[in-house]
Amino acid sequence: MRFFSEKYHNSICFARKEKPADLCWETQKMVDRRYVGRNRIDLKKEIVPPYSYVSGDKLKPVKTYVVIRGRTLPDGVYTYDGAARSAVPDVAGQLVRIGGKDEMKKLVAAFPDKDFAEEAPLLYIFTGLLERSVWRYRESAYAQVSQDVGACAASVMLHSKAKGAKVFALSGFVDDEIAVTLNLPATEIPLAALAVFPEYSELAFDSVDGGVGETAYSNRGEMEPDIGYDASRYAAMFMRQNRAENITDLSKSIRIRRLAAQAFPGDEFPLTPAKFDTAHYLDKILDIKEPLNNRLPFRKAGLDLDDFSSMLRWLEAGQINLFGAGLLRIWIVSFDVMFVYPGVYRYVPVRKSIYMQSGMLNVKKFAKCHLSPEVADNTAFAVILTADLNESCNLLGERAYRYMNLNAGYFIESMTLSATLVRRTLRSERFFYHDELRALCEIPENESIIAEILVGKT
Repeated sequence: MRFFSEKYHNSICFARKEKPADLCWETQKMVDRRYVGRNRIDLKKEIVPPYSYVSGDKLKPVKTYVVIRGRTLPDGVYTYDGAARSAVPDVAGQLVRIGGKDEMKKLVAAFPDKDFAEEAPLLYIFTGLLERSVWRYRESAYAQVSQDVGACAASVMLHSKAKGAKVFALSGFVDDEIAVTLNLPATEIPLAALAVFPEYSELAFDSVDGGVGETAYSNRGEMEPDIGYDASRYAAMFMRQNRAENITDLSKSIRIRRLAAQAFPGDEFPLTPAKFDTAHYLDKILDIKEPLNNRLPFRKAGLDLDDFSSMLRWLEAGQINLFGAGLLRIWIVSFDVMFVYPGVYRYVPVRKSIYMQSGMLNVKKFAKCHLSPEVADNTAFAVILTADLNESCNLLGERAYRYMNLNAGYFIESMTLSATLVRRTLRSERFFYHDELRALCEIPENESIIAEILVGKT
C-alpha cells in the first residue's frame, strides 16, 4: 500500500470480530489551558455562532485561535474560551490574549499566501484536542476530530456569511510553525484555518481561489519515498498519520484545483428549488440555538421532496468543497422520500441533480450494517461520503486524508442546521461495518467511506 493515509483508514474501518488497537496514550501529559493571568475580553452572544458545532458525543475537541488585526480590539493572537462564562447574561465566552505582533508575524509566515493572510482582519486557526476523543473513538479519534474541526469551521463560516462577511478557507500552512508559535502540546494538532474579510474588502474579490474552496495545497512534492516513525515517540497510529500529513516546506507544496461536474449514467432526478434562497437561509439559521442532533432512534416518518431537495441545495450556502477537498463523492441512499424512488444515487451539486445507481435497498440489511442497528431504523435518507484514497493521495499527498474529513465535517454541520430548519434530526454515525455497507450500496471497492449521515425524525 503506497500511502500511510490508506493504511491508517483501513486500520479504523469497523469490521466484525476486529481486535481493538493498542494505544500508548497514558504516557502523554495533560496540558493546563486555564491561561492564568492573561488579559481577557468578554464576547457578546451575537459575535459567536448561536448554535454549537456538531461534535462526537459533545466532547468539544476543537480549540479556536484568532489573529485579530485592525478591529476595535487590540491587535494580537487570541484564544476563545467558551467555558469562561461571565455573570453578564449576554456574554457567550471570552477571548484570552496569548500573543502580540511577533506571534502574528510568525503565524502569517506559515501560510503560502502570506499577503492574503496578513491582510485578513480575522484569521481563525482551528486545532484538534485528541485527548478528549481518544477514550471514545480509540484509533479513529484523529479522523473524528478532523470532522469536528471541519464542522466547527463550517459553523464559523456560515455565521460570518450571515453577517455579510466574506470567508475563505486556507488549507495550506506549515503545521509545525503554527504549533510552535501557539505553544501547542503533543496532543493538540493545527488542522484548519479561515480568513474573514468585510464585504467591502477589495482584496476579498481577488482571493487566492475565488472563494470557491476548490484549491488545495499538497505535500506531495516534499514526501519521502518511505516515511519512517519512531514508535516510542508517537502515542498511536493517528499521531503518525498527522506527521505524514504535515507540510514542512512551502516551496515544495503544490496548489491543485479539481472540480468534477460531469453527469453520471443512470436515471436523472433534478432537485426542486430550495425553500429559501441563500441569504434567507443564512438569516434563518441565526435563530437556531441548539441543532436537533441526538441519539434517540428515529420514528417512522417520511420526508417531503422539497425538504429533501432544500437540505442538499443549502449545502452550497457555504463552500461545499471546504478546504479544497473537491475529491469527496456524494452518495444518497433514499428510503422514504416523497416522489424519489428508493435506491442509491450519486449527487452532483453543480448539476442540481441526483443520478440513480442501483435499485431499492433492504432496509433491515442496511440497519444491520451498523454496530447498533436501531440507530439506522426508519432512516428517511442517508448521505454517504466516499473517496478514492489512492487517487486523492496521488494528487494531494498524505494531506488529502485531512481534507476529506474536514470536508465531511462541513457536510455534517451544514446538513444538521438544514435538518433543524425542516424539523428533522440528523445523526453522524461512525460505528458501521464499512465493507458490508459498501457492498450493500454497491459502492466501488476502490472508494473508502469517510462519513455516513443519517436523516430522520425523532
